[in-house]
Amino acid sequence: MRHNRTDGHSPKLKVLIQPNIGLDSDARLSVVKILNNALANEAVLTLKTLSAHRNMTGAGFFELHILFDSQYKQLNDISDEIAERTRMLGGIAISSLQEFIDFTRIEDQPGIIPNALHLLADHETIIRFLREDARKCTEEFEDEGTFELMVSIMRLHEKMAWMLRSYLEPELSEEES
Repeated sequence: MRHNRTDGHSPKLKVLIQPNIGLDSDARLSVVKILNNALANEAVLTLKTLSAHRNMTGAGFFELHILFDSQYKQLNDISDEIAERTRMLGGIAISSLQEFIDFTRIEDQPGIIPNALHLLADHETIIRFLREDARKCTEEFEDEGTFELMVSIMRLHEKMAWMLRSYLEPELSEEES
């Protein structure tokens, strides 16, 4: 049924109701920026991991193919959690390729198929950013919810980095011999 009103009311007009969750708008906006940086990092690393998964060849193919598959799925889930938290705070989660490139703090390397060592370096870079961002969320912005999310994501990256490092350690040990 169509609305037939002429009093200036539009059923399509959006009314933004800002969250009243104990964080002022400046704190929420600052945390949303942190979250969008983290979201961009996750998106770029997801694509790099997917590239490694799709283009893997040679020794260790089966093990790494399975590991990369598992990790890019985890990274995609992390992105969803970050985007949801962004929305909870009244922000808009970035979603375009250009925004991901503009907001990321890890290096994109077009034309290079990442290997396990490249991915390990990216996970460790993200861990360092997450550690600093988590500290800011709790100390500067008093946002314990985002702090806990950042810490849980950091732990997931630490585990993914550990798995990549564990896979690489035998290779690195053989080179030292």
